[in-house]
Amino acid sequence: MVSHYLEIGRLHHKLDNINIDQEVINGRNLYRIVLIQKGSITLKIDDRKHDIEEKTLYFIAPGQISRLLSFSSDIVGYCVVFDIDYFLLCLKNQVQLCFYPFFQFNTYPVLELTTSQYKKTFELIRKIETEHANREVINDDLLTKLYLNILLIEIERFYKAKNLGHNSEQSKKHLIASKFKQLVEKHYRSVRKVSEYADMLTMAPNYLNDVVKEATHQSASEIIHDRLILEAKAQLIQTEMSINEVAYDLKFNDSSYFCRFFRKQTGVSPQTFREKNHF
Repeated sequence: MVSHYLEIGRLHHKLDNINIDQEVINGRNLYRIVLIQKGSITLKIDDRKHDIEEKTLYFIAPGQISRLLSFSSDIVGYCVVFDIDYFLLCLKNQVQLCFYPFFQFNTYPVLELTTSQYKKTFELIRKIETEHANREVINDDLLTKLYLNILLIEIERFYKAKNLGHNSEQSKKHLIASKFKQLVEKHYRSVRKVSEYADMLTMAPNYLNDVVKEATHQSASEIIHDRLILEAKAQLIQTEMSINEVAYDLKFNDSSYFCRFFRKQTGVSPQTFREKNHF
C-alpha cells in the first residue's frame, strides 16, 4: 500500500501514551523532530542518555531505539513525525534526508537553540501544524510540505553552526553500523552483497550482519535494499526518467528485475507508485 505520512502533535499528549522505561524502535521509514519548549525530559537514544531542557530539539532517525526515562510535570513541546515518501513529495531535486547531519546515525541527536533559533523553529512548526490542520482535502498540503522543507534547512544551519559533528561516545556496535551505513551510501548503486561490505570492513559477513542488526534492528541486506528503494522512489517522484532509465541508473540488469525488486520491497509496481505520488 502506498502512503505518505505526516503527524504533528503536542508533546505532552504523546508522552501520555508512552510507558516509562519502555524501549521504542523507530519505524524503518519514520523521522522524528521533537521541540522542548518548557520543562525537561530524560531519555536514551540508542545507548546514550540525554538530559534535555527547554529550547532544545532532539531527533530520532529510522531504526534508532529510544527509551523514555522521565519528564517534568510542566513539559510542553511539539513532536513532528513524517516518513520518507512524504518528504520526497516536498520539492523536486532536494537534499535527501540521509544527508541532513542530525538524522545521520553517527552524529549527536540533540541541539540546544539560541533564543532567535528557538523562535524561528517554533514559528515554522506552528505553520506546519496550522496548514496541516486546515487543509481542505487530504492532498491539499503544498504549504505544509514547503514549511517542513524550510524547517529542515533551518535546523541544518543551526546544527552546523554548533559544529556538533560526530558522536564520539558511540558503542562499538554503533560505530561499526555507522561505518557500514557510510559505505552503503557511497556504494549502494554498484555493491549489493553484504559480503562485499564485510570485505571493506575486514570482518566476516555473519559478524557484520549480527552487529548491524543488534545496533539498528535491521539486517545489513535490509539497509542496502532500503537505500536502493529510497533512490528509486526519489527518481520516480522527482524526475521524468522512464522506469527503464531508473533501472539502468541503479545498475539493475533489466527493468523487469527492477520492477520485481521494487514490488517486493514496497508492495506496488514502480508505475503504480509514480502514479499515486505525482506532484
